[in-house]
Amino acid sequence: MKFPREKREARTVAQPPPEAAQRVDGGGAWGPTQFDLPDGNGSNSQAILIVSLIGIVILLIIAGLWALAYFQFT
Repeated sequence: MKFPREKREARTVAQPPPEAAQRVDGGGAWGPTQFDLPDGNGSNSQAILIVSLIGIVILLIIAGLWALAYFQFT
């Protein structure tokens, strides 16, 4: 048994507030975003550098603690 499809008109579910048209930076139409968006040119080298440096420091700390424990208990 087949039923005919109902036709519905497309409508906007939610609209940004009227003052959103004047906002230039600091977020989208709904207000400031929680995170900084990447650069428009797609470059995120600063974030990669920071994460890499933090990872290297953590690895050095782990290696130092391992060496300390190794020489203390042998």
